[in-house]
Amino acid sequence: MSVTFHTPKRRLTQLLKTPGGLPLAEAIERATKNLGTLAGACVAEVGSVTEQAEALMARKPASFDEAFLTEFYGVVNPPIGLSSICGLDGIDVALHSMCDLLDHLKTTERWDVEAMQVHVQALKLLLHTESSQNAEQTDAVLSGLRKVSQRYAAPTDTPSA
Repeated sequence: MSVTFHTPKRRLTQLLKTPGGLPLAEAIERATKNLGTLAGACVAEVGSVTEQAEALMARKPASFDEAFLTEFYGVVNPPIGLSSICGLDGIDVALHSMCDLLDHLKTTERWDVEAMQVHVQALKLLLHTESSQNAEQTDAVLSGLRKVSQRYAAPTDTPSA
């Protein structure tokens, strides 16, 4: 009895081995241009996430509520990365900071309405400052957010005012 192995030729493999195609610089330029067409949709999505976060804060709990924090995380975590694609890196940093804060609050079973509100307001502000490419304002906002979320980074430390 003989066994015959058949390895199919994959089209992609052949295409990769075939010389030609776009030069790297041109491919990157085209990709950047194509991503630029998504900027409006990115800003709209971040605006929607900000509105959802504001709606959640409107019904904020009086004390620690794990389900609320989980729901909030579910709103602000999925769009991470989207805004960076469109050159709105500061918004991604703010979303990361908010997720870090939510993680810290959940882990330590604490609630800090002011820290949450600062993050939501920062998202709103960044939609305007990043759109106008005001790097100084964006850096100031992000620096402040880092300080707020880092207050809860060490679960055994009590945050200071």
